[in-house]
Amino acid sequence: MIEPIDGLTNGVIGIKAVGPFTIEDYVAIVEPALHKVTALDERPRLLLYLGPEFTGFGEGSWGELTNEIRRTHFLRGAVVTDDGLIRTELNLVKWMLRGEVRTFQNSDYEMAAKWVAG
Repeated sequence: MIEPIDGLTNGVIGIKAVGPFTIEDYVAIVEPALHKVTALDERPRLLLYLGPEFTGFGEGSWGELTNEIRRTHFLRGAVVTDDGLIRTELNLVKWMLRGEVRTFQNSDYEMAAKWVAG
């Protein structure tokens, strides 16, 4: 499941994964937040925290998530995770995305939040 991260700069959509990340979570939580920001004619900034409580992606959700994000115009995206495989896979697909993406270690969460807000 994913939870919104509160207290971020306006225009930053922050989500934290607790347990598995499913596409149903994305549709229920992320899509409405994206629509809200883009309705204000802003390019969203995304912060995805896959910290120690994250247990993996549900069936098909990684592929669906990357497909959804490829269609989304955003300014910046920060993915915070200590999972080397996710960081590597993201670095392989980030050239196809419609915004600047960086990955950060869990210990660099504050740096990621600052960067994405900038």
